[in-house]
Amino acid sequence: MRLFCTLLIVFASLYAAPTDKTIELYQKKEFEKACLEGAKIARDYRNDETFLNAYGIACINSDYIDFAALAGIYLRNTAGSRQNASYILTVAIQKKLLYQSLADGIDLGDTHLPDTPHILSKAFNAYAAGKYEKRPDGAYYISEGGDQLLLDSIVENARFKVRIRRLSDGRVVEEHLYW
Repeated sequence: MRLFCTLLIVFASLYAAPTDKTIELYQKKEFEKACLEGAKIARDYRNDETFLNAYGIACINSDYIDFAALAGIYLRNTAGSRQNASYILTVAIQKKLLYQSLADGIDLGDTHLPDTPHILSKAFNAYAAGKYEKRPDGAYYISEGGDQLLLDSIVENARFKVRIRRLSDGRVVEEHLYW
């Protein structure tokens, strides 16, 4: 009987869809793992919208914005998928524009993109609208809708990165790095 059960589990795992692991990790809120697993197979399963939604949102939630963009490109068959695609791609373009502005000094003053709940969107929209205080250390202090953020750039491992730090009572409680 044990042999039968073992064989059943082995055969079931062989025939399980490769997308199941990503979806399961997403449901467990293990977003970074779901994103990295999904990234391995995303191109092969670009027509599986359940997988793409889980993969894309997991990547957004774990700050792997570039990986998420691939899902955003392929999501199109349902209203919910199109909404998720718009969210994902909005955050991706905000990341790219913020990076370009901080790295190259490009003015974003005439750039208007939708608001999303993502921290990158909050920083981008306030920065583009000029709703910040430039600090002596070069960071941009943003206080919008109860959020207190510091936006700046750093060079880490010879790579330019945009950094967003969330503050609470003047102390950093969260840090996000984008390159």
